[in-house]
Amino acid sequence: MALNISIVPASTKAGKETIAALLNSPSKPFIHAIYRDPSKAPAEFTTHSNFKATTGDVSTGTGLDFTGSDAVFYVPPPTYDGTDLGEFATQAANNVKKALQDATTVNKLLLFSSMGAQYDHGIGILRINHISDTILKDAVPEVLIVKPGYFQENWVHAFQTIQADPPLLYSPLTPVDHKIPMVSLVDVGEACAQALLDEDKKTSPHFFDLYGPQHYSATDVQLAVEEVTGKKVEIAAVPKDQLAGFFAEQVPAAYVQDFVEMTTSALPGGTMAGDFGDHEHTVKGKVELVDALRKLYSAQ
Repeated sequence: MALNISIVPASTKAGKETIAALLNSPSKPFIHAIYRDPSKAPAEFTTHSNFKATTGDVSTGTGLDFTGSDAVFYVPPPTYDGTDLGEFATQAANNVKKALQDATTVNKLLLFSSMGAQYDHGIGILRINHISDTILKDAVPEVLIVKPGYFQENWVHAFQTIQADPPLLYSPLTPVDHKIPMVSLVDVGEACAQALLDEDKKTSPHFFDLYGPQHYSATDVQLAVEEVTGKKVEIAAVPKDQLAGFFAEQVPAAYVQDFVEMTTSALPGGTMAGDFGDHEHTVKGKVELVDALRKLYSAQ
């Protein structure tokens, strides 16, 4: 019998890739995708007979109906409206927990977390994940918590900045040869779909790291961008003391320090910098950084 799987918020990058993988699965699960605005559901999903989109919001708890669901995938979203991140994450996780308890049918929760989320300080915006993990780790009989590395696709900004003269790759990742876990969203979707469909029950809560086939540095990104574009690229490394100015151009002022702290936590001497080794619960993806960037570049 096909599983019923709810995904919330379905609009996230991880949610979208996981839905795509699930709809392509031979096990043919039924997907209940919860959006704040269901009209934003991609046409390739809405035309599928095993897909249903409904309205719901984790921040208010409205529309979080998991009735009939066997499994739920929750991706804690950030907020950029000035709300305190800790308060927002707490409220959203408690809303999801209540909806899980009200449903009574959900036996499995897959919770999207992050590397470093085991720490309660020094990780910036990733405290959203620490809070969510803490609140939801025993919400249903089986809780799986996936901790992915940095998304390879986040380097898409390089294809804009290399239009400069000379072509530049801005990197907050320093030193430029410092390697961190990076993983493609394609591998994220495949791994999360597999976790949701897996019939072997894990001891709960079960944490697992999700990395790419290898770790990468800013220099590796530089080489990948050069291979994909055919251009010679110069790295514009952003020193730690200039990270605030760098992020101030990208996120609201209230969250700049959260982004600075998240970044420095992964740099040498940072809170989680020594945690990137493999262990028995490490899952490795297949997509290399250069292939993820090539796909992005060809789509432009």
